[in-house]
Amino acid sequence: MSHAKLTVENLSWRPSRKAPFILHPTSFTLDCGRILGVVGANGAGKSTLLRSLYRYQAPTTGTIKVDDQDIWAIAPRSAARIVAAVLQEQPNDFALTVRDIVTLGRLPHRLGFSSPGQTCAQIIERVLEQADLSELADRQLGTLSGGERQRVMMARALAQEPRLLVLDEPTNHLDIQHQLELLQLVKDMDVTVVVSLHDLNVAAAYCDDILVMEHGHTIAFGPPEEVLTETLVSGAFSVTAQLEKLSKSQNNHFSFQLNS
Repeated sequence: MSHAKLTVENLSWRPSRKAPFILHPTSFTLDCGRILGVVGANGAGKSTLLRSLYRYQAPTTGTIKVDDQDIWAIAPRSAARIVAAVLQEQPNDFALTVRDIVTLGRLPHRLGFSSPGQTCAQIIERVLEQADLSELADRQLGTLSGGERQRVMMARALAQEPRLLVLDEPTNHLDIQHQLELLQLVKDMDVTVVVSLHDLNVAAAYCDDILVMEHGHTIAFGPPEEVLTETLVSGAFSVTAQLEKLSKSQNNHFSFQLNS
């Protein structure tokens, strides 16, 4: 797996020519191997942005380049070898095992209906171990907890060997322990990541850069300590934000208290 540089230029989206923009033109560059946290209130445009990044929703304007390759100018199979996504929705009615689900991540790399080869098998076993799923590999997906299922979805995405991993609120509906375990797994990966998050403290702890959105506009981009100011957070979330400095020995060096 190799990480990549992500360049977003003048990206926007609206459902039709006469409809208002849901995502207004936005541009940013994410360097190789960095984790970008996308934050904002409900309706800020986070999911709309991410849907274009993982090729679910074609942009109205602009380009998305991974290592200077426009992902909307290539075939879907080729794009699936570059970008993988994990969403907050978790399937739970599949009569498939964990290993079966993770194996699906290798489909973009296979020719026609060919069976997985030795290389694919090795990648699958490595990813299962990396996601701490080896002991669950023969369990059916529907028998797992929410946190375990989300780790399976993460492992499936990693089996694609993407250069860009897009996570749309992957910790939603997970308890604190599973949230932290999943985000630590992301942080340990050698891949460029874009993740939307609700919790500003979690975003500050695990992300290298933060992109703040408000009503479809990007209002700030940069390192957490520069972007997540009391004034900006208060305005973007329509709350009173209080910044608390923490000891440097802790994972994140500041924490937010939000009051409505």
